Amino acid sequence: MLQILQTRNRESYKNKIEELSLTDSFPSVVEATDNDKVIGVGIYHMDFEKGAVSIDYCEWNDDIMLLDGIIRSILFLMMLRGIEKAVFSKDLENECRKLGFVKDDTLMLDGISGMLDGCKHCKHNSEN
Repeated sequence: MLQILQTRNRESYKNKIEELSLTDSFPSVVEATDNDKVIGVGIYHMDFEKGAVSIDYCEWNDDIMLLDGIIRSILFLMMLRGIEKAVFSKDLENECRKLGFVKDDTLMLDGISGMLDGCKHCKHNSEN
């Protein structure tokens, strides 16, 4: 069963966090697991200057729907904390455009709760 949860054990991601120069930014990590095997990762931190979460890095094994789930999980955690803006890494630009998270050159999503609330109105959910 697929689960995407925040992990407290960031030791496995220490090298990637250092490579991204995020050590002093207090980054967080979500892991996507299937039957206890990690199949995807998202690394993010709070950018206090922009008042936004910065989604810095994701691994999704070329499964765009897995990436969508990882990003939505991070956005949901931020929405629960009252954060309404997200900035995406340039490395995620193409995928974030395909998924509809960004529409212009700013790589910013303004209105996390509105975007996530839109999921309630999609055709799949309206049939239930």
